Amino acid sequence: MASPYSGWPFRFRLMGSLALPIFLETLDYTVVATAQAKIASSFNRLDLQSWIGTAYLLTATVFLPLFASVADIFGRHAAIQLSLLCFILGSALSTGAISMTMMLLGRGIAGVGAGGILAVARIIMADVRSLSENNFQSGMLVTMYIMGYCFGPVIGGALVAVSYRWVFALNLPCSVISMVAVYFLLGDRLNGPQSRSAPGSQGRDVDLRPRLLAIDFFGAFLFVSGIILFMLALTWGPTFAWGAPRVIICFVLGILLVISCLIWEWRLGHSSANQADAFASNIFCATPILPFSVFKNMDVVICQYVAFVSGMAMFVNFYFVALFFTIVSNLSATKAALRLMLFSTGIATGNFIGIPLVKTLRQPKIPVVIGCFALPVAAGLMSKAINSDEQKEVMGFLVLSGASVGLTFLPLSIHARFKQPEDRVATVEALNFFFRGLGGAIGLAYCAALMNSRVNRYIADILASQTLSAADALSLSTLSSGSITSLQFVDQLSPEVARHVRIAFQVGLRWVFISLIPWGVAAAIVVIFLSRIEDSDKVARSGTLESASIAPHTEKIHDLP
Repeated sequence: MASPYSGWPFRFRLMGSLALPIFLETLDYTVVATAQAKIASSFNRLDLQSWIGTAYLLTATVFLPLFASVADIFGRHAAIQLSLLCFILGSALSTGAISMTMMLLGRGIAGVGAGGILAVARIIMADVRSLSENNFQSGMLVTMYIMGYCFGPVIGGALVAVSYRWVFALNLPCSVISMVAVYFLLGDRLNGPQSRSAPGSQGRDVDLRPRLLAIDFFGAFLFVSGIILFMLALTWGPTFAWGAPRVIICFVLGILLVISCLIWEWRLGHSSANQADAFASNIFCATPILPFSVFKNMDVVICQYVAFVSGMAMFVNFYFVALFFTIVSNLSATKAALRLMLFSTGIATGNFIGIPLVKTLRQPKIPVVIGCFALPVAAGLMSKAINSDEQKEVMGFLVLSGASVGLTFLPLSIHARFKQPEDRVATVEALNFFFRGLGGAIGLAYCAALMNSRVNRYIADILASQTLSAADALSLSTLSSGSITSLQFVDQLSPEVARHVRIAFQVGLRWVFISLIPWGVAAAIVVIFLSRIEDSDKVARSGTLESASIAPHTEKIHDLP
């Protein structure tokens, strides 16, 4: 029987219902990446500009596996409608933000919805167990993303020129339209029996309480709290010194909470495997967001590490190249967004190379290997171009960086999914995006810390050289990465001091891309050890042929006396 998740009718329904939310999500990445310095400047908190992207990425990452659980327990339709509702709420808070705290809260809630949209859309597509159909649907999804990446900066740039608030306000009516479209175009397909029963229940007809208990809220709380504290330590380190009590306390508490999360996740997995332990099954009844059993497969572990590095490269390129254009090159957010379209072009190129390779070679490992080898090369060339302040070179290497990410984007997901049984499709799919988003969130935090450290070191070195006039030296001595509150503040400095501030950021950004090289080299090494996947379509065809060849013989046997 044909799957309800394949064929052209379903493909058109999928595109019609998910095109808008996917476009809005990409608009947040492309436009906010270039506008975040302007947004932070409006609240005089340029030191927190990286958190506008980090807050969104962090919540989107953590809630990816949670929405996988929601999609399994409550069904795909309920999960995607909840995602859109969270996206609306977060966008509304960001639109009306009157402080940096309110802005970050709105970005975090919008990230929850974005994570859900991303996870559930991929899970719906992964519900069909066919390499060819997965490859086609993945290509269709990426095409929608690329359209958002290409047209988003143009539309968003025009909105930012009026007010950055319009970027978030645009999400409100479009998300409502998406909720209606999902209901009418996909509702009948997504209300089918795809969800698993909650632990201790019988089928889908269960009470709300056991379903809610099956979602790992406590694990998510531990993980989010630990990562936020760890990132706060990275943010405060360059400003208050790495040995400051607040920095040390955040580091220690963050690490302890993450370790506690891992222990909790292990205990959840152990309890679900040991149903004889009645007490444990009642207390630890949630579905773990990080199922340890999945990581027993080495291919899955390698795929998640490469997804982590790929996510780090993707978001570091988006956000920190945007800083190069807006701070070092002193371009407007609109012009910076248009230049960032080259990164989207690179991602599109990588995907349009990778998808035919998977279709022809029937092995997603090949484009992954090519992308992983290109990634550290692109990072090294980008650091060289930033160091020489060559805008044209930076723009050219943006295409190469995007292609290295695009080559790994979908093949990684397909490879990991085909190394696990069908009942783990949602989990593995969510984990792939979880580690990609986690790489982006951690990459933004540690790269921001590295950039700020290098900015402060450059300022200290130029003061020690005593090459400035007394007035300029006095002005520069009061500055640090944390005291530069806005882009307008930089423009108000004397030309010589402003020039050194821009050079300081240029040096810091160069080291950001140098720091990506060892991560990329490690990914290029481990990806070689990926094994081959089984071609499900070939196996299905072989099974059909075998059945056809056996059937006539069976009839002859029945004809015997």
